[in-house]
Amino acid sequence: MQNHSKAAPKTTPSKVYVKRLRDWSDDQQINETVLSAWQCLEPTLDFIDKNSFTAIKLTFGEEDTSGYIKPVWLAGILNSLKQKTENIFIVETNTLYREKRSNAVGHLHVANSHGYSLDKIGIPVIIADGLRGRDGQTISIRGDHFENVKIARGICESDNMICISHVTGHMQSGFAGALKNLGMGCASRQGKLLQHSGTLPEIIIDKCAGCGACMSVCPANAIGIKKKKAILVNERCIGCGECTVACRTGAIDIKYDENVVKFQEKMVEYALGVKKALSSKIAYLNFLETVTKNCDCMSKNETPIAPDIGIICGTDPVAVDKASMDLIGIDKFKEQFPDIDLLIQIKHAEKIKLGTGQYELLEI
Repeated sequence: MQNHSKAAPKTTPSKVYVKRLRDWSDDQQINETVLSAWQCLEPTLDFIDKNSFTAIKLTFGEEDTSGYIKPVWLAGILNSLKQKTENIFIVETNTLYREKRSNAVGHLHVANSHGYSLDKIGIPVIIADGLRGRDGQTISIRGDHFENVKIARGICESDNMICISHVTGHMQSGFAGALKNLGMGCASRQGKLLQHSGTLPEIIIDKCAGCGACMSVCPANAIGIKKKKAILVNERCIGCGECTVACRTGAIDIKYDENVVKFQEKMVEYALGVKKALSSKIAYLNFLETVTKNCDCMSKNETPIAPDIGIICGTDPVAVDKASMDLIGIDKFKEQFPDIDLLIQIKHAEKIKLGTGQYELLEI
């Protein structure tokens, strides 16, 4: 008897480039390393021309952290892009939590203090979701969790993008790289809220000191103090997780249940929205240095959890992130977040056809 069942089509591995750098003490050497990685990727990017509005998506980090990509490291890339188009700019969106970067005015002050000013880098910074994060555009994706996603308008109106991500851990996704930079980093405030809804923290009363640090960072006014202990109003909580980092006594934990899986999948579906908005005209560079437990949104410096590796780049965000995970070691993140499966975001990204986790690693 003949078997007429069709074999599943084979996925072609995506090309991912790695330029290794162990010593990150010399800014000029870092710049040359980044440029070398970029020059391997650049010939494949035929979508940038003299009329292109080309966005460089990155994060400036919070005020009291040094864990962000330094502008001097990008001098070579910026010069290269300036030869292609005059319409190049840095793009970012406002944060959900209550720090300076939650509005465009404070955000630009932080960017300027970290060296991202027009006089220093020669290109402007644009906060893509407006003054208060409300300027978004609806993009249809037909995902498992969202029919439509809310992406910052300034990103949707760009012609193409260079997505530059500092790889770290993350309290809710376990891993933060290109997918998080796209999914969370390009969403409007409404989009960020929709991704976080459903993942709620819990307060361990015996550990609570009643200091109010959690209350001061909560963007939803969902935390109060009663009898010198923090209390959570579940109906208001949006699940952003900022209180877990603000708490100095370990009294607040995220409930790691199916909602964490949903958060990762929602984040990935928003990344798909960005890819669709820009018609896949995006290149990706991941910086594998000073890999910390938490992301650069934290207003503090942290001890790295893994050695520095270098720069990873490619045109598929899923492959770039999977290669980054493998090079750093998934166990490094598992040690920090034992209840989070990093591969959820990779598997869901493949399911919704955002990209592939299969890659061919090419040494530069």
